[in-house]
Amino acid sequence: MKYISVPVNKSAMESLDLDNCVDGDLIELILDEDNYTNLLESNVINQLNNELDINIDDYEDEKIIDLDKLIKAKSIIQNSIVSNNSEALIQLLTQVDNAIKYKTGLFFYF
Repeated sequence: MKYISVPVNKSAMESLDLDNCVDGDLIELILDEDNYTNLLESNVINQLNNELDINIDDYEDEKIIDLDKLIKAKSIIQNSIVSNNSEALIQLLTQVDNAIKYKTGLFFYF
């Protein structure tokens, strides 16, 4: 399983960094193999990696915590949804919106 997590506040973000989260600290998206495959096939992961200079990949942990990068990620995902309206992309967009709303970040555990 792949996880995309959003801490609900700065304290939860610090707890996540220390692997010390409690119930309610995170909004988690759990991707099954089908949803993960949909994300890969949509090319959104490659676009995020290239345009944000990050490395979302198997067996890698990655995060987007800069507000400008989160806003850019939102735009990339919205553009991907136009051509591929998959549930996985919509869920990813919701996670980005949560990260922006809570002023925290988007954490990928693949």
